[in-house]
Amino acid sequence: MIAMRFKRAALVALVLTLAVPALADEAENEWDPLPPGDGAEETYYACNACHSLRTVTNGGYSREVWDDLLDWMVEEQGMEELEPDERETILDYLSENIGPD
Repeated sequence: MIAMRFKRAALVALVLTLAVPALADEAENEWDPLPPGDGAEETYYACNACHSLRTVTNGGYSREVWDDLLDWMVEEQGMEELEPDERETILDYLSENIGPD
């Protein structure tokens, strides 16, 4: 009986040991797959409303191209226009974190 409890406790300890680092990694970047940074949250919600964030992370465009894409999405795709300060935040984020290398 004691051996069984010990095995169960050891199993629980092992599972927790493996799970905690995974949870910590997830907590470090809740906007995954977007890189962490100022504007990640705004970008996450603005972009994820219509399409996969992989579409964004595969972009690698300059600020000008991101700006043109936002215009195109509003004019041609029915995206709701962003508030000017939110748009600037998102453009700053995209050009700094998902711009051309």
